[in-house]
Amino acid sequence: MSLEISVVSASSLQNLETLGKSDPYVTINFQGEKKKTTVKDGTLDPVWDETLKWELGIKAPRSDECIDIEVKDYERIGRNRLLGKATIALRNIVLAAPGTPLDYELGLLGADDSPTVGTLRLTLSYVPPAGVATAGSGGSVGAIAARSAAVSSDLADGISAAPDASAESVPKGGMPQMGTPNSRNRDALSSAKTKFQIRVRVVEGRQLLGANMNPICRIKFDGETKQTRIHKGTTNPWFDEIFFFQVEKLPHEVLEDFLELQVCNSSGIRSCTLIGSFKCELGMVYDQPEFAFVNRWLVLANPDEPTPTVQGYLKASVAVLGPGNVCPDLSAGKSDQDDVEANLLWSAGVHLQPATFVLSIYCAQDLPRMDAGTLQSLKEMLGVGKASKELVDPYAIVSYAGKEVQTKVLYTNENPEFRQNLHIGFLFPSMCNVIRLTLMDWDRVGQDDVIGTATIPVSAISAPGEDGFLPTFGPTWVNVYGARREWELLDGESAEKMNVGADRGCAYRGRVLCALHTQVGSYPPAPATAIDNDAFNSVRRFRSTRRFVLICQLTGTWLLENTGRPLEIEVSVGNFGNKLENTILPSPSSTHPANAVFDGCKYYFLPWDEASPFVMVNCEYEDVTHRLHAVNHITSIIDRLKKDIRGLKSTLRARRTSEGDQEVTNMLQTVISRLVAKCSLKLPEVDPVRHIETSLDKHLRDRRRSELDHLKNTAQAIDTSNVTQAMEELESIVSSLESLAQAPQNGIPDVFLWLMSGTRRLAFIRIPAHSVLYAHEPTSQGALAGKFHTYTLEYPDDKNRWSIGGVVRASVWLGREEDIRNWWDARPDVQLTVYAETYENQVISVPGSGKWTDKGLLMTRPPFSDADGRFTLSREAFFEPDGWAFQGDWFVDPDPSVRFAADAGRQLFTEEVFEQQVRIPGGTWIPAPNNWADVRGDPATHRDKIALAEGWSWRDVWSYDLQRAVDGEGWEYTVEAGIMGWSPQEKIFHVCRRRRWIRDRYLTHKVEKHMSLPIDGWEYAPLFRLQFHALERKIDMVRRRRWRRRLVPTQQGLPPTPRLAVKAGTGEEEFTQLTCPRMYIVSAERHEYQLRAHIYQARDLPAGDKTGLSDPYAVVSFCNSTQQTDKRSATLCPTWDETLIFDDVKLSGSVGTTETQPPDIVVEIFDWDARGAPEFLGRVFCRPTVLNTSEGYDPCPLQWYPLARGNEKQGELLASFEMLLKDVGELPILPPVRGDFYMVPFGVRPLLQRTRIEVLCWGVRNMATYELQSVTRPSIEFECGGETVLSPVMANLRVNPNFDKPHLVFDVELPKEELYLPPLTLRVFDHRAFGSKPLVATAVVADLHQYATEPKVSRDHMLVTAISSLEAKPGKGKASHSLTRPTLSHEQASREPGTLDTDVDWWAKFYASSGQAERSGSYLAKGYEKLTVLSGALEDEPKYNGFRDLVDTIPLYRGRGEQAQFSGEFKGTFRIYPLNAEDTEEPPFVLDGFPSPDPQELLARVYIVMGRDLAPKDAGGSSDPYVTVSFGKTKKTSKEDYRPNTLNPIFGHVFEVSGLLPLHKDLKIQVYDRDLMSSDDLIGETVIDLENRYLSRHRATLGLPRQYHVSGVNAWRDIDLPTEILLHAARTRNLEGPVWHSDPLSLTLGGITYSLTDFEPKDGALPLTVGDPRERLALHVLHKALPIVPEHVETRELTHPAMPGLPQGQLLLWVDLFPANISPLPPAVDITPRQPQKYILRVVIYNVFEAPLQETSFVAKEKMSDVYVKGWLQGTNNVQKTDIHYRCMDGEANFNWRLVYHLEMIEAEQVMVVEHKEHAWSLKSTQQRRPPQLTLQLWDNDLIMRDDYLSEMTLDLCNLPKPAKTLKGVGPDQVPQMMGNGDINSVTINILDDYKNNVNLFEAKRVYGYFPFTSVVDGITEIAGKVEMEMEVLTEEEAKERPAGQGRDEPNLNPKLPDPERPATSFLWISSPWKSFRHIIWKNYKWYCITFIIFFLLFLFLFLFLYSLPGATVDYLVGGN
Repeated sequence: MSLEISVVSASSLQNLETLGKSDPYVTINFQGEKKKTTVKDGTLDPVWDETLKWELGIKAPRSDECIDIEVKDYERIGRNRLLGKATIALRNIVLAAPGTPLDYELGLLGADDSPTVGTLRLTLSYVPPAGVATAGSGGSVGAIAARSAAVSSDLADGISAAPDASAESVPKGGMPQMGTPNSRNRDALSSAKTKFQIRVRVVEGRQLLGANMNPICRIKFDGETKQTRIHKGTTNPWFDEIFFFQVEKLPHEVLEDFLELQVCNSSGIRSCTLIGSFKCELGMVYDQPEFAFVNRWLVLANPDEPTPTVQGYLKASVAVLGPGNVCPDLSAGKSDQDDVEANLLWSAGVHLQPATFVLSIYCAQDLPRMDAGTLQSLKEMLGVGKASKELVDPYAIVSYAGKEVQTKVLYTNENPEFRQNLHIGFLFPSMCNVIRLTLMDWDRVGQDDVIGTATIPVSAISAPGEDGFLPTFGPTWVNVYGARREWELLDGESAEKMNVGADRGCAYRGRVLCALHTQVGSYPPAPATAIDNDAFNSVRRFRSTRRFVLICQLTGTWLLENTGRPLEIEVSVGNFGNKLENTILPSPSSTHPANAVFDGCKYYFLPWDEASPFVMVNCEYEDVTHRLHAVNHITSIIDRLKKDIRGLKSTLRARRTSEGDQEVTNMLQTVISRLVAKCSLKLPEVDPVRHIETSLDKHLRDRRRSELDHLKNTAQAIDTSNVTQAMEELESIVSSLESLAQAPQNGIPDVFLWLMSGTRRLAFIRIPAHSVLYAHEPTSQGALAGKFHTYTLEYPDDKNRWSIGGVVRASVWLGREEDIRNWWDARPDVQLTVYAETYENQVISVPGSGKWTDKGLLMTRPPFSDADGRFTLSREAFFEPDGWAFQGDWFVDPDPSVRFAADAGRQLFTEEVFEQQVRIPGGTWIPAPNNWADVRGDPATHRDKIALAEGWSWRDVWSYDLQRAVDGEGWEYTVEAGIMGWSPQEKIFHVCRRRRWIRDRYLTHKVEKHMSLPIDGWEYAPLFRLQFHALERKIDMVRRRRWRRRLVPTQQGLPPTPRLAVKAGTGEEEFTQLTCPRMYIVSAERHEYQLRAHIYQARDLPAGDKTGLSDPYAVVSFCNSTQQTDKRSATLCPTWDETLIFDDVKLSGSVGTTETQPPDIVVEIFDWDARGAPEFLGRVFCRPTVLNTSEGYDPCPLQWYPLARGNEKQGELLASFEMLLKDVGELPILPPVRGDFYMVPFGVRPLLQRTRIEVLCWGVRNMATYELQSVTRPSIEFECGGETVLSPVMANLRVNPNFDKPHLVFDVELPKEELYLPPLTLRVFDHRAFGSKPLVATAVVADLHQYATEPKVSRDHMLVTAISSLEAKPGKGKASHSLTRPTLSHEQASREPGTLDTDVDWWAKFYASSGQAERSGSYLAKGYEKLTVLSGALEDEPKYNGFRDLVDTIPLYRGRGEQAQFSGEFKGTFRIYPLNAEDTEEPPFVLDGFPSPDPQELLARVYIVMGRDLAPKDAGGSSDPYVTVSFGKTKKTSKEDYRPNTLNPIFGHVFEVSGLLPLHKDLKIQVYDRDLMSSDDLIGETVIDLENRYLSRHRATLGLPRQYHVSGVNAWRDIDLPTEILLHAARTRNLEGPVWHSDPLSLTLGGITYSLTDFEPKDGALPLTVGDPRERLALHVLHKALPIVPEHVETRELTHPAMPGLPQGQLLLWVDLFPANISPLPPAVDITPRQPQKYILRVVIYNVFEAPLQETSFVAKEKMSDVYVKGWLQGTNNVQKTDIHYRCMDGEANFNWRLVYHLEMIEAEQVMVVEHKEHAWSLKSTQQRRPPQLTLQLWDNDLIMRDDYLSEMTLDLCNLPKPAKTLKGVGPDQVPQMMGNGDINSVTINILDDYKNNVNLFEAKRVYGYFPFTSVVDGITEIAGKVEMEMEVLTEEEAKERPAGQGRDEPNLNPKLPDPERPATSFLWISSPWKSFRHIIWKNYKWYCITFIIFFLLFLFLFLFLYSLPGATVDYLVGGN
């Protein structure tokens, strides 16, 4: 592949020479490679005829690249001058045929882009690579180029893809507005792949634009398309179909996908003509309440129109369900009284204006190196380019709403000037919220690399509403972040994520100067245009910079991992301070390299002495402080409000209740007052001299001020009496403030702190610049500016998932250079120390020689260099910087970190020494010359002469180590030490052996040790890049020592930043380089503290072992020390009760500074493992409380700290941390000791009291197998507060899963305060053979407060018998009760007048209760009660608390962490109450009197009402569902009575199943899809815990109705009467009563009297079926006074085991429970589905008036139509036609024709049942319930062509408009459509019908009158014909009594239809020629006919005359003769 350019000639070049003429030559630059022609001397019309060739390798160029051409005048002395320039776009060259030469004659431009008279002639030819198509043939030349080209072409053609990218949420009843969607729902989503289910219910369409269409709705999502059935001949189709989509993706990918609903016309030649569509992003739906749109009207539009208009309306519901989400009710709503206008949902682009984002890309800076120099050399060798200095070829891509445009590529340019405007077209307003700016690096060979990504949130640069503003931005710099700036050959996945913006970037990678403005009203003419010089120069004022200083004082770095190399901290902002960047002036931006030292427990720290490293970075940036000060001002309000909210929550948590708490109310009022005061403060002012404001700055300032005023008014209006609501409003205010605290135009990059080892970057922290920015006003200053803060370092890759790279305590300050004095003034106690520094490097000349030199192969550094060896820094070459002078001479200053010995920081240390022996092969072993050595073979001290260090004691004697690969005596063998490996087996050829002697010593007391270093100060290491140490070893090959020389300022005031000039090189190669000295700060104040970390306990820790438990211990790190607690075995809620004391903690700075800014304490929890490394469980950062004991000691109370592992919460830690000042006063006495540990002191630990815990250990359920064996004999251990109790062993789980003696009691010392209550742990053991007792499951009850109660008094023994009576139900009657039951059977009631109402059924009751009163008939009018239709499961109702009042269900788990598996359930409950130490008598047990745990047989009557939105299982998107119910060993199914082809089946099944409690506690209800050939598929299932329902005091066995009836559909069906139930309930709850009163009838319960008149008004009409008043009153009181379960229907979600968490539909049902020994059982409720009744609809078409005249007679030229009427019932295929009224010439057509339709109707529900078979092989017909709609159409018959459609009407038979009595009465008020003003594009939708005057045909039976036909012309609805007709509906019996035929067929009766009296002109011309002549020809052409006949006779006469004339003449002549 190549590009050839032939430079032919030039003419009329300008002459720049004073004497003579120019010497022109041509330079051509393409893809960063320049080529030039020869120089033509002294001519203005040169001729070259030279060919320049570029070899392009294998990667085809993009069509948007350019060739830059310059013609210059060659100068022998001075700079060559420009004669002209030109640019050729590569687009035309790429589009041309390969190898075709293209001739160009280019006009040259001057340096200022002005035209010149010169021209240049060129010829270009391009040869693409093999296999790559050119752009002209549709091939792709790169993914990005293809995308860009496609977008560019679309925009150039004026086509917008906005409907594909901008559909987002809209406000109700209005247009969408620019802004951020409510994304709170997304916060809880996982970052892993998740299963989602999308449900789309299409209900109906209205006002579809067009006529005679067959609409169909298609739903497209994720490449899958589903569609509804075709509905023929209607513009108002009723679909009512539901569709399911299942996806498994990352949540953000799913929510960014688009859902499209298209309505198409399936009729006509084209099978799919789009009428209109609606497209939206799925995230818009997910952000709505309940994750769904329910019954919303979608405005349909045609996206292909330039300006989309309304094409109709579609009613639909959409739900997006993730794991755990509950689907709302998506039932189709058929109500024309809806607030249609408020439910409108606009399609993106409808009535929206075309708009353009114009993003001006001016230039970029500080781009990183993106290629290696070696690759550049390789390119030059391969001939594909030359090596370049700047290894980056940048271009920018801007993307928005799915479209991309890009700039040109500027080759080898790290500071490019793009000078381009990029245009992105869209429809405004668009709901896409992010403009993404990506910098790319062009690559000739491979795929282009991403440099970095920046995002501009549209919501932050615009505002909706009347006072809002269009998106605007800049001009300003946008910072780009990504992976580490240094180039790496192989970037990992994490680096790629950072570069593309998917993850937070870890490094600054450049910035771009850009601006954005919005043009509304037009699309962009081109994707990119050039920025002229004037426009480019106009933004130079925005590039003016000011000097800033970044100061960082570091006091400690700890929690480091051991790297084995020196470490340092680098501080940078942008490129300033980056020590690896050589393009900017250096700054003292890093600490000195130091070895990490062990902290005595687990981690390492950097040993900085009293002199703290001091970093100062000088930088230059634009002064945007006015923007950042405003952000800090609002951030300060947010921080204060969040702190107040946390305090309120802590108070509420401690008190558990806030009702009537005056203290909480006062706190809330204080918080609000403080918030109002802060919102009233003025925003920071803008200095017009220093600051340059953009238009966005002004808009944001006005918006912030108005929003703060609004929030102030909102806060003042908060009702403090309702604390919960007030807290929610305060949280809402926080969210509003956070939206204001954005700085989209922040040109100052973030501050980075990097942990480095040489040039390798290990861990980082990124600090927003505004948070450390200084301001004179405290409210405008950054929260961290100049304050000490503990920063957490994080790793830049994903390998260390939960690890941190360390912590740094530092004070970071960023301010203008003139404000630096304020930093020093705030710290009068500090003194600056500066040192010039160089390292002297040497290597050993010959290994083993001991001679050191500065030459040799290992000498990879200069003899004198910096710490990294990158620069040559000779001591003699240093020059004094300006303002500084050297003080004293150079001196050796070794790094303090090398002074630490190997045992530094350790409590236990193992001394080791190796004994070495040698021999000749096969000889005797003798001591080696070097008998005692270290592990490397270097000589060591004799074992017995090793002295014990001071402060240490020996633990045992010397012994050889056998825990290695050695023989029985500890020897290991080799042939040659140091060359060969060691072997544990002795061979004859082995000549060397050694063994390791070890001896442990432990620290007894601390001793200040200072290692004596050699005076020369050398540090040794094997290689330069490894860690240095003080003592020379045998393997050390390099050494260095640090030379320093002090610098002091020579002037008063603040000295400048010192930069040392150092000369390097010799002779002509001598050059000067800059370096910076080391800077330190020494504080005059340094105090000593003692930290006491009181670690009491933790709860809810994750499991670390496979048993589901952990062996946790806590590791506490503070400053340079780490300690750990003792481990606790097998628990998730450990109680350590330990105090860890950190003594001699020395901190620089004043006490006041330390009190407000103390170092953070890091507490980590680990799980100890006998094998392998401990497992990390959680971490928390805690702030200690600094106490000055001289002012008194007040212990800090314990508090709960949340533990986290990554972003996941992992339990809580109860602890307290005190920092005690040791300098003044005496410290408090040490805590008491327990063993080797300090306990938590009594002033800190919680106050304990004797507490009783009662356990009702009822049993276990659903236990999983353990180690392939079933759990058969479990016992449970309960542990709380260190005390345990063990349940008895269960005899056999399979026989009875309840414990024989379930009541357990144990006393324990627990905290009085509920805040400190420890959790309770359950451990389940299985007792197996041979004494094996494995732990099979565990559980933790974290919140014991829910079981807290008051101790009982002895008078409460009544409760015992009351609970016992729950199980003691007699089998037949109750002899103890004197009442006789007045309940009547249905047979008896039918014989007694007034006791049975046959007009209502159960379905009427159900529909009346579920809000569908129109389907309930007269049920409510007769005074019947409603039942409760629950939106969820019965046990989920809050007032029943899951029926856990007697037994609770606690899940049991086994396994570790995320791999924990469900192992069963514990059934039981707890009661916790304090014991009074003064009481001598034990209080009675609260849980005494529990029911018998023996098994009991139970009968369950399951009523399955209907299914709702079931998941489809058939390929056609439907199912054939049936129900299976199983309980115990009983299983029943309705497989033979399945519901075919439906997702919303009406079952109406009743199942009776029995089982044995508690062995069978779960009732499982499954819904299957029946399949003919294969096995049936499970749709979903639900499980009901019947045990809890049966044992609950809420009496969930059978729901109680609201009224007491003795017969009918509501007849009493409980085994107990209401009075009996009331008596039992009163005894169970220990209530007084009931006491009955007779006059008036009333009763007293619990001291409250209830009267029957309180519930039933005297004049109220009651149904005739109600029973005894006493029973009615008892029933009313049960509902009023007690939480009794009412008669109900519950809605249960169906789930599938393969898709946990995703609902598969809903099932409406209820369950009645009866003891199996009750006989006879009450009769079951009849819920058989309503059966449709057969009707016959007779429609008699008499006459049609004002029919449109469609055709013109060819002969008579008259308007006419051959009219007939066609009609059918919607949803059926029975289409009938009248006969044809031919030649209707006056609009009147006569028929007298009867249309007869058979229909099945459920009149009570006003729906028609349509049955049809989906397929020929279907076993059963599919039922569809739809409104009974009759469609009549008026047609014009054509003999040859298709019949012409004229008009139509659609009539709802249950809601007919009243017919007009006369023809003139027909008007638009009879059109049952939502036509508004008649305009189909009208936004306002009004309902014109007066439905009070409408008629129900099934009630009226017969309707006669005039109705209008309508048609839509140009979007306007018009009346197009009127029909006189009669409609009559009859039952089958009535039809047999009054028969009538179709048309005028026999029997032509009821009424008899005579033949129509049509005019004589009505006939078919082809079958009646005489009539055709008479009525058509003769009528219109009579005189023409007469004239024709006369002329014909004359012609005939003349013809005969002329014909006979010759013969007559001859005869005459002959005869004459």
